[in-house]
Amino acid sequence: MELAGQASRAATDYFAFTSRINESYPMEQKIAIVELMWRVAYADGRLSAHENHLMRKVGDLLYIPHGTYVAAKLQAREAAGDEPPQPAAEPAPT
Repeated sequence: MELAGQASRAATDYFAFTSRINESYPMEQKIAIVELMWRVAYADGRLSAHENHLMRKVGDLLYIPHGTYVAAKLQAREAAGDEPPQPAAEPAPT
């Protein structure tokens, strides 16, 4: 764990980590990693802009298909009990 902590503090980007994952794991396991990361992002019941940006970046670097990425996000949001934002109601005609 200490070695991983040192590596993460010294890293300047995510590519060093995601390239190793891409080399070592098949798509099914990479999808599982993204699904678990989404659950962590929603663990506090909300998703910050930074968390959303980070997940999009990691998903892209792991070559996760967009539909799979979105499905993992929705599943994690549902598991956390977070409701998607509702569109604003249109004003009544006058």
